[in-house]
Amino acid sequence: MLGAAIDSSGRKSAAVCILAAAAAANGAVSLGPSVVAICAAQCVQRLCITFFFVVGQAIVADPELMGSALGVQFALITAGIFAGSVAARGLAEVGLSVNYGISAALLGASALFVAAALRETLPPDNRVPFEAGRLPGLLLRSPLACTRILFGRGREIRMLALLLMLQTLPASFGGILQIFARTEWDLSAKDFISFVMASSVVGIAANMAGSRLVRVLGIRNYTAAAALSCVLAPAGAVLFAFRGYLAGSAAGFLGSAQQLGVSAALIAAGGRSGVPQGELAGERSSFLALCGVVGPVWYSLLYVQGKEMTGSAHLPFVFNGLLAVGVFAMSRIYLS
Repeated sequence: MLGAAIDSSGRKSAAVCILAAAAAANGAVSLGPSVVAICAAQCVQRLCITFFFVVGQAIVADPELMGSALGVQFALITAGIFAGSVAARGLAEVGLSVNYGISAALLGASALFVAAALRETLPPDNRVPFEAGRLPGLLLRSPLACTRILFGRGREIRMLALLLMLQTLPASFGGILQIFARTEWDLSAKDFISFVMASSVVGIAANMAGSRLVRVLGIRNYTAAAALSCVLAPAGAVLFAFRGYLAGSAAGFLGSAQQLGVSAALIAAGGRSGVPQGELAGERSSFLALCGVVGPVWYSLLYVQGKEMTGSAHLPFVFNGLLAVGVFAMSRIYLS
C-alpha cells in the first residue's frame, strides 16, 4: 500500500512523516517509561523502519539513481549499526528515559535533515495516479502481497526475488547467534557488542568494495564470488569455534555485501517490465519480511532440536554453508 502511495505522491514527504512518527513514539517513552509505552513504541518503530526502507529502496530505484547508490546505501546502514553499537556500550547503564530521548532526538534531526536536504527523486511524469477505488483491493490483498512478486511479475523477477530471499535468510540467525555466543562460546555481552562492531566495519568495507566489483565482475560473477565467501564463516565456526568464525567473516568479507548484485538486477528487471518502483519495493519488502517470520523459528529449531538429536550445536552454521552453495549454483544458472 505504501509503495502505491509513494508512486503517486513522491518519496520525500513520506520519508519525513515516517521519521517524525518514530521520533514521537520514542519521545513519549522518554517522558514516561512503562511496559505499555515501550511495547507501543517498538510496534511503531518496527512499522516505521520497514516503511522507511521501502521509501529508501524506491529512491535508489528512481530514474535519477537506478541502483547506482546501492553500495553506498548499504555501507551507510552498516555504519549506523556500528555507531549504534558504540553508543550502546556507553549508554547501557544510563536508563531508559535518556536512551529513548537520545533516539527521539536523532530521529527528529533526521526528519529535519530529510525535509531540508533531500530532493524529490520521482519526476512528475513518472508518477502513477493513486485511485481511491483501489484501496479496498489493496487492503484485501495486503496479507498476500508478498506472493505477487513471485506470481505476478514474470519469471525473471520471480527468480531474482527467490535468490534475494535466500541471501537474506541468514540475517535471521542474529538472535540465535547471540544465544550461541553466550552458551557455546562463553562470550560476555560486551564481547559480543565488540564482535558486532567489528562485523560492521567489515560490512562497510564490503559494500564499498562491492559497489565497484559489481561493475568489474558483472552481477553473475560477483554474486557467485560473494556466495562462496559466505561459506568461510560457517566453516570456521564449525572447525575452530569463535576464532574461526571471526577469521572466516574477515576472509569472506564480500559475503556481507552479497545482495548488491541481485538487488541491482531486480531494480533493472522492474524497470524493463514497467513495474512502478515504489510498488516493487513494497512487494520486495513484504516478501523478504517472511524471513523475519520463518528464519528465527527455523534457526532455533536447528540449534535446539539439532543439539538434542545429534549432539551438535553447529547445525545452523552447516545450514548457512549449504545455503551459500545453493545461492552460488542459482547465480550460475539464472543470472546473466
